[in-house]
Amino acid sequence: MKMKNMNKILYSALVIAMLAAIVWVIFVYADANMKHYNAHMEADIASETILADELFNNHHVQPDTWNMSTARRIIAAPMLASFLYPVTGYNMVPAMGLACTLMMLMMIASMLFFGRQIGFGLLENLVAVLLVLVLSSPADETQRMLFLYASYYVGHFISMFVVLGLYAGALKANKVTILTFIITIPLAIVNGIQGTHASMFFYLPLLGVEIIRRLISVIKKQKANNVITVWVFIIAVISYVFSKIFEFGVTSGVSRNIRHAPEKFIGEVLPSFISVLGYNRWEIVVILLVITAVAGFVIAFKKSVSDKGMLAVFPMILGIVVVLLSGTFTTVELAPRYFVLLVFVVAYGVAAMVKYAPNPAIAVSVVVLAYAANSAVAFYDGLIRSDSSADSEYVQITDWMKESGYEYGYSTFDHSNPMTVMSYGEVKVRPVESFSTMHGLKWLSDSRWYPPYKDSGSATCYVVSHARTEEFGEFLAAEKPVIIDEKEFSNFTVYVTDRDYSVWVD
Repeated sequence: MKMKNMNKILYSALVIAMLAAIVWVIFVYADANMKHYNAHMEADIASETILADELFNNHHVQPDTWNMSTARRIIAAPMLASFLYPVTGYNMVPAMGLACTLMMLMMIASMLFFGRQIGFGLLENLVAVLLVLVLSSPADETQRMLFLYASYYVGHFISMFVVLGLYAGALKANKVTILTFIITIPLAIVNGIQGTHASMFFYLPLLGVEIIRRLISVIKKQKANNVITVWVFIIAVISYVFSKIFEFGVTSGVSRNIRHAPEKFIGEVLPSFISVLGYNRWEIVVILLVITAVAGFVIAFKKSVSDKGMLAVFPMILGIVVVLLSGTFTTVELAPRYFVLLVFVVAYGVAAMVKYAPNPAIAVSVVVLAYAANSAVAFYDGLIRSDSSADSEYVQITDWMKESGYEYGYSTFDHSNPMTVMSYGEVKVRPVESFSTMHGLKWLSDSRWYPPYKDSGSATCYVVSHARTEEFGEFLAAEKPVIIDEKEFSNFTVYVTDRDYSVWVD
């Protein structure tokens, strides 16, 4: 009796500690988003922030003049930020910070829904959520995909947990409700319009798991509800077809890579895959968590015969396999962000171990809590305490532009949009392909930022890094512009010309 009571007390203590750790990490992320948004500013983050401004000014519809990267943003932070503008005083930076924070909370809610659907108790659900929050490094791609600054992929994973949660419910009830069709078919359409990521991350892997499940049922001569298979097939096909219908130039042109697949796997795929989990602290603990996750999935697979909803976790594993194969056998360029599913796989594998193996569950939970505490401290130091963005040279340049009365300028992609965002939009620095041609850049930009779509008659700044001085010299020799002002900074020189010499070439 004493042991049983002690277990209850220990369980309650672990739950309370998990909740406290989750709140702590959420607070750190929210603080980073709301008060330190510019701490790790770079071109891609800045471009998403500017897109929120474009969406607001175009009635929450992505304008045809906007030059996309690899995806349309619908279920995404820039779209939500465009609706939050009035709340934040019509300022793009706090609007995006608030949007990223709210999207993070929505993802956590969808994870809790999914966990309940697959049969997780409170402790297992909290273990999964906490690990997803902390299995990363400050401001790395995992955090920027899910929690911070732009939260590029968070919309996909909110969708994933909703779809997989409904799949788990369908398996347990052996039927698909009308409400499930009503929710998931429009969701598949939207995810398809956004690009191919959702198909690769979970729609096609879900279809693969369902096909395997049906094959096993045929082999074992078990009866199965055909509607579940039809539903999964429909949403997978819809997502894929719409991604092809709305495909645009920068997402096409990827070819096969059969001959050089082994060397690409070793040289590019594997390093990107491994780097996702943030091994720069407590490496042994991370490795142990991975091993625990593998064991947890082995047990979960055995238990899925009785706990049918547990099959819904396996599309995440298959999703990792799909991305690995795609990255290895095609010429697509790779980055750690494409393997961010690994964070969820490890988190749910560890949580499965906590659910199905009571003896090591306490030890695993304590290790997760210790790692989370260490992570929260590292995140606070890396995201908040080390913020020196107010002293950035970008801020010095844009402050000088404002004080001198110059509102508009150009630079190369790496510098232009970050300057715009770090000035909170008071100064607009736009990207050009090169200073020698002054052609507007067709990447995360708007054609209306350049002549002839904008007036070219006013004084214009060209923010030239010292590495681009020779390139700018070619422009000076060819156009012989009138330089009306000039200002030297540590790594840049700002040249002010009598008019705008940039041009948009269709």
